[in-house]
Amino acid sequence: MSLPLFISNIKNNRMIWIIMLVVYSFYFSIMISMYDPEGLEAWENMLGMMPDGFLQVIGWDMMGTSLIAVLGTSLYGFLIYLFPLVVSIVVNHRLIASHVDKGSMAYLLSTPNSRITIAVTQAVFSLASITLFFTMITGVGIAFSEMMFPGHLDIGTFVLLNVYAIVQYFALGGIGFVASSIAHEAKHSLALGIGLPIGFLVLEMLGNSSPDLNWIGNLSLYALFDPQRLIDGNTSFVALSMAALFVIAALLYGMGIFWFNRRDLHL
Repeated sequence: MSLPLFISNIKNNRMIWIIMLVVYSFYFSIMISMYDPEGLEAWENMLGMMPDGFLQVIGWDMMGTSLIAVLGTSLYGFLIYLFPLVVSIVVNHRLIASHVDKGSMAYLLSTPNSRITIAVTQAVFSLASITLFFTMITGVGIAFSEMMFPGHLDIGTFVLLNVYAIVQYFALGGIGFVASSIAHEAKHSLALGIGLPIGFLVLEMLGNSSPDLNWIGNLSLYALFDPQRLIDGNTSFVALSMAALFVIAALLYGMGIFWFNRRDLHL
C-alpha cells in the first residue's frame, strides 16, 4: 500500500465526505428530536401529510414505537441510500477513473508503485472511507439520543445496525470501484457507479409499492439489508445477509484490482 497516495485521497475527498456527514448528522438530530417516549404524535402528524402510497414505497408505513425502531425505519430506510451513497459514488469515481480521465494516472504509474499497489491502496481507502463515515454517524446518533432521551436508545442494536450498514456499503462501494477500474472514460464510470445503485433503489421501491410486486424488490441488492429484521431479533437472516454482502464486496473489489492490473490504459 502507498501511504502518500492514501493521504492524497484524504485531501481530495475530505470536503464531500465532511459535507455529507454534516447533512446526515443534521437529519439524525431532526429525526431523534421528533421522537416522543409517550407516543408518536409528532411522527404521525408529519406522516399524515404524505400520501399513503409514497410512505409505502419508501418503507415508512410501518413505523415502530421505540427509538431504535424509529431510527431504523427513517434513517436506515430510504435516507441511507441518499447521503452515504453520494460519498460512495464520488469517492470511488475519483480513486481510479478520475485519475485516468485527467491523465494523472500516468504520474502515479511512473512512481515505484506497481499497479497492484495503486489499486489495493485505492480499494483500502474506499473501504476505510465508508467505515469511518458510519463510525462517526454511530457516535453522532448515540450522542444525540443520550442528550435528548437518555436511556431510550438500544445502543447495542444501534451499533450492530451501523455495522450492518457498513457491510452493505462495502458491496455498494465494490460496484463503484469496479466501474472506476474498468471504465475508459469518466462518464462511463459515473454511469455504472450511479446507474446500478439507483437501479437497485428503483427495484426496492417497486417491491414496496404492492404486495404483488414483492418479488421485484427481492431482485435488488438492498433486499439483503433489512433493519427491521435486525430490530426484531432475526439474527439468522442478518448473519446470512452480512455474509453474502461480504462475499459480494470481496469479489467486486478483487475484480476491480484484477482488471485494473490487466487493462490497457492508453496513457
